[in-house]
Amino acid sequence: MTADKIHTDLQKAFGLLSREPLDRYTSFRVGGLADLLAQPRDRQTLKALLRAAGEKDLPITIIGGGTNTLISDKGIRGLVIVLKKLKSSPSIIEDITGENTIQIKADAGERLSTICRLALDNGLSGLEFAAGIPGTLGGAIYMNAGTPSRDISQAIISLDLINSSTLKFQTIEKKDLEFSYRQLKTHNMIILGAVLSLKKTDPEIVKKNFEKNLKIKNTSQPVSQASAGCFFKNPSPENPAGKLIERAGLKGKQINGARISDLHANFIVNEGNARCEDILALKNMVQETVFEKYKIKLETEVKVIGE
Repeated sequence: MTADKIHTDLQKAFGLLSREPLDRYTSFRVGGLADLLAQPRDRQTLKALLRAAGEKDLPITIIGGGTNTLISDKGIRGLVIVLKKLKSSPSIIEDITGENTIQIKADAGERLSTICRLALDNGLSGLEFAAGIPGTLGGAIYMNAGTPSRDISQAIISLDLINSSTLKFQTIEKKDLEFSYRQLKTHNMIILGAVLSLKKTDPEIVKKNFEKNLKIKNTSQPVSQASAGCFFKNPSPENPAGKLIERAGLKGKQINGARISDLHANFIVNEGNARCEDILALKNMVQETVFEKYKIKLETEVKVIGE
């Protein structure tokens, strides 16, 4: 069976988008075409898509909210599955331990900001650090999103997942998950949802801390420009990537439409017409310059995917 026939069959069976521009699915607003693109709204549809693609040996790429992702100018071959429509209303599970611990259960496609707002409205502490962090809950968990003070793994009780090979649904407890700095090892598992543990606290204190963190983010980061958030991992608390890049004299450096932010040097922003190749060229410049000056190799936090 030809590739075109495989694509046509899947497109008809699932109502997939063909040759879909991927720049509209990432916060960087960069990326070529997907051969096929699906946005499943429930777990069974996702499972059916994985099975059909597997039977036809079609490569699969999973994308969440696209806020920590840079997609190649050549796009992505095979099937791209975007999970941001995989959601239903998050629910609050009341305390049964007597320790003021409240649980929130939510799907992977739910916006992290929605979960934060739910916690804020109910006086639940533990997500104030995430104020202003964009993207989906699933993406935040996959990247173990956080700040120097806290990351999302500290709020996790368990995850619902599907094994992309066996297609089995599983719930895995926090103790059996492999979280590290800006990473969760998923071992062919796709995140479907999570249960979070938060503390019942004075609502005014939660609100004050949330608004403080949001203000810091809005005044210190280029939140109104197209970017993928912090581009490089921090080598250490003493040598955060932004300070190293700034000290190396790279703030404001630009290659075509890609520019190192004047506000925060660990952000590469799309000035409006950047291509993936421009952003990668700027990334290489930063890595080479910082290594030459400080003998520190900066690792990317942003995931680069595609052909």
